[in-house]
Amino acid sequence: MSAGAPAVTSPHPRPADRPPARDGVAAFVLAATAFALVTGETLPVGLLGEIAADLRAPASQVGLSVTVYAAVAAVTAVPLTRLLARWDRRRVLVACAGVFALGHLVTALAPTVAVLMAGRCVSALGHGVYFAVAMPVAARLAAPHRRGRAASRVAVGGASALVVGTPLVTLVGQAWGWRAAATTVVVASLALAVVLARTLPALPGDRGRATDGRLAVTLRAAGLPTVLAVTLLAVAGHFAFFTYLAPYADRELGVRDAGLSLVLLCYGIASVAGSAAGGRIADARPVTSMRVAAAAFTVVPAALWLAGRAGAPVPGAVLLVLSGASFSLVAVLTALAVLRRVDGGRAETANALHSILFQVGILAGSALGSLLARFGAVDAVPLVTAGTGLVVLVVASLAGTAFRAGGVERRPH
Repeated sequence: MSAGAPAVTSPHPRPADRPPARDGVAAFVLAATAFALVTGETLPVGLLGEIAADLRAPASQVGLSVTVYAAVAAVTAVPLTRLLARWDRRRVLVACAGVFALGHLVTALAPTVAVLMAGRCVSALGHGVYFAVAMPVAARLAAPHRRGRAASRVAVGGASALVVGTPLVTLVGQAWGWRAAATTVVVASLALAVVLARTLPALPGDRGRATDGRLAVTLRAAGLPTVLAVTLLAVAGHFAFFTYLAPYADRELGVRDAGLSLVLLCYGIASVAGSAAGGRIADARPVTSMRVAAAAFTVVPAALWLAGRAGAPVPGAVLLVLSGASFSLVAVLTALAVLRRVDGGRAETANALHSILFQVGILAGSALGSLLARFGAVDAVPLVTAGTGLVVLVVASLAGTAFRAGGVERRPH
């Protein structure tokens, strides 16, 4: 495979008379909006106690708003993306940011948990569609040899929110109240909606997208089921461990308190770096990149298990950080592979499916980790992750064409 092969293709030419620098700005704004959406999604995590006390509700009820948000975003992503298939994509993305802001306005003014939940559900409607459409749009705006890098910026924006956005909005909430934090998300989202409207070009939808995006048709695209299966397996394997990262670090490595906080900060930074690297290397050698990432995703947790058995905290802490980078690299490479499999409306439907399976993988992995913890087997969780990584590596080795460049299956005209 030539190094210059395009990683992500598009059925549409880049808009005429558009300087590359302006498209770079548009990709940055798409990433910034992803940052705002993920920050809003995770807002209750750091302010659970404050929200529960203000609304006089159990913390468990408030915490459920995060689960409900993810469920609504996952369930509505595909049908809403298909429903809006004929809309100009700029109009869709601006509307998503606006709906997200509206939901957070309701959240900020909520007098009860029920109203809080309603506001979160409204925001989730915009969230699911945005992430289905934003990566294909970023790829569509970029030059052919830079489409993987451009699309990955959306993923970097989302990953950065977990490292910067969530702690920042938590600080705002602790200083001025959780409603001020939610209002900050509203203002930022509305501002980004305006900037999206001004920086994105007209990106018309296809008349054939409503039927072309059907799930059955989309899933017949060559290699797509393989990519989606790898996504589900990798996410489940990673989150089986990530959910119990703190107990594992404490019991097996003796890393706790300030040391654990430092490790988690470095973990987040490594995750962002892995996401950014994914877009760069995938444009050059997508199949090789996936195989190397899968190998790292296998070796790192296995080595982490050995560090735990040996009681080696320093190597273990380093491996904890590397586990974030290896997983985020796999996650971005699978997302970009989805965009290579299909085009047009099906690209957005496939991207929505990828997001849904990502959420399902989180739930499945968390449940698996919980089961192991219940049986007192937290020390074995990294081996479970390594096992899933081994399967991903085997699939990437035997079915590497699913991740190759230039693999878009075009619809008949």
